[in-house]
Amino acid sequence: MTISNSAPDTTAHALADEAREVRGFIASNRSEILLRLFDFLLQQSIEGRRPKETEIAIEVFPGSFAASGIQGSQVRVGIYRLRKKLDLYYADKPGKRLVIPQGEYGFILKSPDAPIHDAEAPAEDRRLGSRHGRTISVAASILLLANIALVWLLFRDTVSFGGPADQPTLWQSLEEKKILIVIGDYFLFVREPNDKGVEEVIRDPTIDSVDDFYEYVAKTASERGSLRNEDLYAVSSDIVGSISTLWSYLKDYQPVAVTASALDPDMLKAPNIVYVGALDALNPLLKNPLFHASQFDCGATCYELVDKPSGRQFLSDSPYLLADRIIPRRDYGYIASIPGPSGNQILIISGTGDAGVNQMVGIVTNPSTIEELRQRVGGSLRSFEALYQVRTMFSQSYGNLLLIARPINSLQIWETSVNNSSQNSGPVDNGLKP
Repeated sequence: MTISNSAPDTTAHALADEAREVRGFIASNRSEILLRLFDFLLQQSIEGRRPKETEIAIEVFPGSFAASGIQGSQVRVGIYRLRKKLDLYYADKPGKRLVIPQGEYGFILKSPDAPIHDAEAPAEDRRLGSRHGRTISVAASILLLANIALVWLLFRDTVSFGGPADQPTLWQSLEEKKILIVIGDYFLFVREPNDKGVEEVIRDPTIDSVDDFYEYVAKTASERGSLRNEDLYAVSSDIVGSISTLWSYLKDYQPVAVTASALDPDMLKAPNIVYVGALDALNPLLKNPLFHASQFDCGATCYELVDKPSGRQFLSDSPYLLADRIIPRRDYGYIASIPGPSGNQILIISGTGDAGVNQMVGIVTNPSTIEELRQRVGGSLRSFEALYQVRTMFSQSYGNLLLIARPINSLQIWETSVNNSSQNSGPVDNGLKP
């Protein structure tokens, strides 16, 4: 963006001058949507305008949501995230700062002695935070409302139709070249407008379905009347990037996409199913049989995995769990393969966070890493699980280390009456060699 200095007053010039360095920081986060939102709000502020939600949705977000009824949620999620980035930029900087006032869509310059929006913590931090540690209104990476058409629009132009020259053994084992890609998505709900008329879109790691939402509201008298369900689901933009890579790689398998929240029992008849997303976004139709066979359990949330044979705990540096301004540096990636209910194959490409998922996509599309994995699990990739430690900074990943790889006993995993403990007889490898 070229920042205009032709505004008629000193306030506009001051905004433009301050924005130059801030923009570099926003750009360093590698989020095109966040940068577009910053540029649009800045230009409007320089011109002395305060745009409406509909204007922002049309100008900033992919496609036109003017008639969809969901553009307001998109905009509020983006504004909240941009405020957090401004807080991070100004954490140790004295002097004036760019601020987006509560209830407004635009920038102002605040002097050091003036109160800023941090004085009013997000409502879910005040009301829900005491219940389970840390609840925030958006994920660390921007959340896109889960609509398969939208997901396709986001990565269709980046998809290469060449395909790999040689498929790793993991994919060669798939008998039919048809794949249903299941995209992990998150349930969101809305808090009614506060005294300034501002609604909040909330992502609560412990409320991951409509049933959970109504159960929580029913049990929490203080929240009745303040929360509502709008049937909103979201996909992390970082997961969309991973799906783009995988989609390009698997074009010969005629991939078709569906979000996890839309997965139903009939879809489990698909020739092959590949889930891509965080463990906490798994649909119960996949999650329950997987963990019936797995020797891992989720902790309080699936940001933590517990190895049942050894008792070892693997806790992600998730932004949901860390305090503000602490940089995540560790994540875990998880890959598993189990037979499906109709003799098909189900592959789980997942992790405790987005960085873990991104690294696992790289592993399953790399013949050498798949061959290493095949040897570690004893030669067969039909029924196994593997855990990797991932070096990360926010959603970006910088390498991985294979921690555990083992076959899992997948016999009768679709028979819910079978005692779970009897299914976990596979050998354990806790070796830390790469």
